[in-house]
Amino acid sequence: MSAGSEKESKLELAHVLFIDIVGYSKLLITEQRDRLETLKKIVQETSPVRASKGKRDLIRLPTGDGMALAFRGHPEAPVECALEISEALKAHPELPLRMGIHSGPVQEVRDVNERANVAGAGIDLAQRVMDCGDAGHILLSKRLADDLAPYPRWSSHLHDLGDAEVKHGARVHLFNLYTETAGNPALPTRLPTTPQSMAPKSSALWPKLVAPAVVFLLLAAAAWWYASRPRAKPVTVAAPVSTPANTPAPRISAPEKSIAVLPFENLSEEKANAYFADGVQDEILTNLAKIADLKVISRTSVMHYRTGTERNLRQIGEQLGVAHLLEGSVQRSEKKVRVNAQLIDARTDAHLWAETYDRDLADVFAIQSEIAQSIATQLQARLAPAEKALLGSKPTENSDAYLLYLQANELTRVAASKQDALNAAALYQQAIKLDPKFALAYARAAIWNSMMFAVGRIPERKQEARALVQAAQRLAPDLGEVHLALGLLASRLDSDNEKALVELHYAQSSLPNNAEISEISGTIYRRQGRWRDALAAFARASELDPQRANFSLADTYLRLRAWEPARAAYAAGVALEPQSPDGWLGLTEVQFVQSGDPAASRATLARLPPAIRGKPFISDAIWRYAMMMKDYDSAGNELPDRPADEFPALEPKEFYLACIAAAQGDAARSHALLQSVLPINEKGARDNPEDAVFHEHLATVYALLGRKDEAVREAQRAVELTPAGIDAVKRPIRLATLAFVYSRCGEVDRAVDLIAQLLTMPGAERITLAHLRFGWEWDPLRKDPRFQKILEGPEPATIYR
Repeated sequence: MSAGSEKESKLELAHVLFIDIVGYSKLLITEQRDRLETLKKIVQETSPVRASKGKRDLIRLPTGDGMALAFRGHPEAPVECALEISEALKAHPELPLRMGIHSGPVQEVRDVNERANVAGAGIDLAQRVMDCGDAGHILLSKRLADDLAPYPRWSSHLHDLGDAEVKHGARVHLFNLYTETAGNPALPTRLPTTPQSMAPKSSALWPKLVAPAVVFLLLAAAAWWYASRPRAKPVTVAAPVSTPANTPAPRISAPEKSIAVLPFENLSEEKANAYFADGVQDEILTNLAKIADLKVISRTSVMHYRTGTERNLRQIGEQLGVAHLLEGSVQRSEKKVRVNAQLIDARTDAHLWAETYDRDLADVFAIQSEIAQSIATQLQARLAPAEKALLGSKPTENSDAYLLYLQANELTRVAASKQDALNAAALYQQAIKLDPKFALAYARAAIWNSMMFAVGRIPERKQEARALVQAAQRLAPDLGEVHLALGLLASRLDSDNEKALVELHYAQSSLPNNAEISEISGTIYRRQGRWRDALAAFARASELDPQRANFSLADTYLRLRAWEPARAAYAAGVALEPQSPDGWLGLTEVQFVQSGDPAASRATLARLPPAIRGKPFISDAIWRYAMMMKDYDSAGNELPDRPADEFPALEPKEFYLACIAAAQGDAARSHALLQSVLPINEKGARDNPEDAVFHEHLATVYALLGRKDEAVREAQRAVELTPAGIDAVKRPIRLATLAFVYSRCGEVDRAVDLIAQLLTMPGAERITLAHLRFGWEWDPLRKDPRFQKILEGPEPATIYR
């Protein structure tokens, strides 16, 4: 060996920062390039990287979906770099990162272009540390944390997470690094449950979340107690909500003919092909789900068990309530594809069947069909003739159109912005353009456009959804997804509940294991006031999708004023999805009603990570609780800027500031702010005369301006547009707005009459004694004897059918 080669192979200590873009493989190619370029610029501007310019203190290693930085010298360098990156990400919400840092041996090598590179255990373990984190996390190995702990600058920001098992059964002791302005204080969701002796020791951490399989057993009973563990400034009021730790997962009984299709491993050289592996797995799952004689777990639950970590198959089977699991891998190379699949008995770990398929890409449908039929044979599932025909059908003859369709499906599942939604719709259109007979693409595109209309109230999306579903119906009138699309459009676009249920019934006959259909049916039953039917439908959805938070179930209990079941259901959902704004919002609503103390709920929301606190509905809740406590300065500081095109509900920042001024008795400032938003609200009601939400918001603005006649007219119009038989969920909300209008316009008796009615009506979850006692909206009623008597309680119970 030459002297030069000996020098290059010498091991040395490096402090490695490993950075990964979360969800990178689901991005479009152009988006991947843009995200990497943004990350590169952010990293280059950090002071440790700038300080290393022209020196040998830093080696950069691109990793495809991120990068690794190996610093020589002091261990503070990668930590300072990570914190500066985390701070910079506030201006780039489109760039979710996770970071891992470790000090260990590395070996400087040269790549084929003679550029400096690094390899070795130090790099590998830094990546393992990072793999345990979620978006926003900065995780450290114990070795590096021990180096930093003696320094006061760092000791208060290091939080012990205990041991975690990583790839190949190795264990690593982790620390979470976060400050008031950087990092993610939440417990990493990927951190496996450890024995009590290894549990996190830092009082600054949230208690570890319960094992997922427990949660649905907790719905029937189980008290979830509040625990006060403030992270920063101590809270001296009622304790915030927390979740219990280290609860053992009970075994769920599994039917013999039950299966979960776990995420397939992507063995393709290009990471961008991950969507294709997911698509193959999803289509196999969908094919199996069409067999009524099987119980098949939905996609959202199985995606919790992505490849990359060691799988405990028996535990997974118990958590999902299935007897069998299907694992596999996909390798795609241009127009060729290899799919490997194996069926496992989850109760014994026995391998029951395995097969490898090497085919042209165009034959991927045949592969998916053959695997589904082989599984059905192994499980001795009865196949009806119609089901067998469905398994053998090809959705399209155009493989390029199919790839675009898979990309669109993947993007709809992770869409986090208006642009994501538009990109998904465009991908569906490209697929349809390549194959005008692609009925499944038409159906899914119709469903997506109807969702965009329901969320964004964009008339063009409504028209597009109708045109797409009509095309799908012409091409494949009996396709289950076409009936699903027809049902969703009837519900979302026309509020035609009966037609929607008929179409969903037809869809269910073709897609018997589709949890989405049960979920939608439950939502429609709830609108009809069929509360028990709704609860049964949501329970069915949970059975098919046990690892997905069922906040619809929790919301239904909340609307029925069933506080304990609602609290348990929300806590269960948060245990599964700790980053869910809906879950935390519902949990704090129940906490407020039960405690009668807005400070407790406010303290809970204050402990949430910044990434969650910045979400619109969470910001609204923080604002509401601050208003209840008459902390108007804080209320004003919590308000996010809201672009008009992103928030069709017409509640820009000026509206909330006007409410603050009104609560403070500053009528002049309130009126001036309201006048600035009034034209937007008037235009919304004028352009959407049959949409209650626009009339409701206009009524609120008129009421605060003291324009009684217009306010009452618009509020009553919103109620008229929401008949009890059409929407038993939104009608109480419209009636509550009418009560607010009466209150603000001097119609005290009418306001109190309506409030008394709403207190016994399912759906009026924000007309409770707690809300009435603290809400600034009801200040004009404070001196009314009838209103005071209502506040004395007790809280009326609801009766539902």
